[in-house]
Amino acid sequence: MNPLLGQHADRLLDAGVAGTCTSHGAENNLYKIGLLLEHDDSNTFGMEELVRDVSFEEAYEAVAHQIGNPPDREERRGRGCIDPARTAAGLVEAGERIGAVAGSGGRLIFATGHPGAMILYYLGLARWARELGGDVLTVETRGRYGRGVSLDWAESVAALGDGASLFHTHNPEPMRDVLRQTGAVDLVIADHGFAGAAIAAVLPTVVVMDTNDPAFAVVAGRGADVTVVPMDDNRPLNAYSTALDVVRRGA
Repeated sequence: MNPLLGQHADRLLDAGVAGTCTSHGAENNLYKIGLLLEHDDSNTFGMEELVRDVSFEEAYEAVAHQIGNPPDREERRGRGCIDPARTAAGLVEAGERIGAVAGSGGRLIFATGHPGAMILYYLGLARWARELGGDVLTVETRGRYGRGVSLDWAESVAALGDGASLFHTHNPEPMRDVLRQTGAVDLVIADHGFAGAAIAAVLPTVVVMDTNDPAFAVVAGRGADVTVVPMDDNRPLNAYSTALDVVRRGA
């Protein structure tokens, strides 16, 4: 392993966004694979056609490849759910892609369905992209995604809100509405349904994938233009400062 990548992995392990400090256990991970096989809307993230005919074996092996561990190994003592080296490698690749697009003046969208944990991470990425010369997009939408819930922007990061709070969501429809208005987009950096809608629209995408988001592992394995960052998406806000630093520093 590249020595710097190894250092990044150690720091990510200490930060708690990879390794044994995981929010979801094996039972939940296997349950979510089951829901994917049933084409449950909240677990296909808008990529229904891209995950058609997926089998348990394909999904299981795809998740194991992305996180560096079988998804049912987590309940064992001394488990290592997400290999921090995989997280480090995904973040470095994400930084390379963001840097290349932003540095050439490309058009980028940042969005999160996990604002309670990850909004500072995406805000940092979006600011960095602007510093590099990227055109970071925002648009107005008229959609409603539940009672009183609409698309909102924290600076240039899309999320769902009601004017008082931001909400967790798997819904791909907000990103579909965004993409109807933006025109050409060179790179999407997102998670959950925001990322799924972009991938389904065949847009280059960087996605944070937790252990119980098997759809992203499947589409990556099937050749989608996606950089997967395997990372726990439910840690304290400040835990992601290390991940942001890895993106910016690279290898």
